[in-house]
Amino acid sequence: MIIKEHIERVKDEVYKCVHCGFCLTACPTYLVSGLETESPRGRISLMKATIEDQIVPDQNTFLHWDRCIQCRACEPACPSGVNYGLLIESTKEGINVVRSKSKLYKFIFKIILKLAISNRFINFNSYIFRIYKKFNLSNIFNKLKISRFLPNSIKTLESMIPNVYGKPLKFGSYLTSNSIKKEKLGFFRGCIMPGIHGDNMRASVNLLNLLGYDVTIPESQVCCGSLNSHNGDMATTRELAKSNIDLFLKADYKYLIISAAGCGTRIKEYSQLFEKGSEYWDKSIQLKNKTYDIHEFLFENIKTPPRGVINKNVGYQPACHLLNTQKIDEPPIELIKMVPGINFIPIPSSNICCGAGGAYSVTQPKWSKMVLNKKINEIKDSHLDIITVSNPGCFIQLQGGAEMLKLKTEVMYVTDLLYNSYIKGED
Repeated sequence: MIIKEHIERVKDEVYKCVHCGFCLTACPTYLVSGLETESPRGRISLMKATIEDQIVPDQNTFLHWDRCIQCRACEPACPSGVNYGLLIESTKEGINVVRSKSKLYKFIFKIILKLAISNRFINFNSYIFRIYKKFNLSNIFNKLKISRFLPNSIKTLESMIPNVYGKPLKFGSYLTSNSIKKEKLGFFRGCIMPGIHGDNMRASVNLLNLLGYDVTIPESQVCCGSLNSHNGDMATTRELAKSNIDLFLKADYKYLIISAAGCGTRIKEYSQLFEKGSEYWDKSIQLKNKTYDIHEFLFENIKTPPRGVINKNVGYQPACHLLNTQKIDEPPIELIKMVPGINFIPIPSSNICCGAGGAYSVTQPKWSKMVLNKKINEIKDSHLDIITVSNPGCFIQLQGGAEMLKLKTEVMYVTDLLYNSYIKGED
């Protein structure tokens, strides 16, 4: 059985689980459902039962695995050190092979994924989204009751169409005007952010320029592969990984900077895609050693803090993959606290996912909304002026939640807040 074969590849991780239950209070789907089958422990139990031929996984079994957001909050909570991310990806790879969907569906899904990671399509989408929002086409969509004829996933996708901030960030070199030159930096552009959050990405590049670094965004870079791996398409993920590994190792810059947490985790974990000791395993480790999340890089390299005063109540919702897999917790908070005038207010249960999970809000709209509702009500009760984030999925999800509750709370990237303070301080 194909799924059994895929789980057996990582069975050492399966049997690490001692079923202690420490993961339960860290799992967003368990917290909103109270169901054992919607917890890491429950999902691992299903994997174990598959290996031991106690069950033959069917469509109902697949649902429990599919409902995992892959936030990986269970990993830091686990005293046995289970690599749950490796488990769920390997399991979903097996599911992807056997899932009973039509050839047409699989073909269309594959095309959509390819388009989603295409640079031209990203740029095209940004203009479509901008027009959709500018002319408030959502009202027309609702008045004509078009939604009656659409599946729930498409309805959810329409409701989550993001606001577009500026033109897409272009490839090329962004040079500092400082006389003292430091190392050249590579910058990973990613798939989602350059199209819809171009201004936000420019703020990140400008911050690096302020520190004296020259930034290069190579045109030949491709998607990190996280969208594919979350959906079990590991073959495409490996090809994308090889392309990025070869590109960024050949470049003449010392560090690779990444501003999206999901991309950072995928690239830092490229080694999991290859056999230990192989050519690309060795190369992936080399790339990992030169890869920095922008928040950890800024925190380590900012010597002169910003002077512009921003008198706001500010909270921070960590990106799951920044907190749980990269173990970067304090740097974003410390960057926020650098800004004069900020009153930092911790969000209750900030370690719990907001429900974005890459494409999770589209593939599992019901569960994504349940998780979001819990999170956005906590934010509402915190009376924040600004909620800061470090990942585009979190931004879009929380912005949608704030609009749903008609909150005045502004969603903002940590890097935007920091850059605004620097600019204000220069006025």
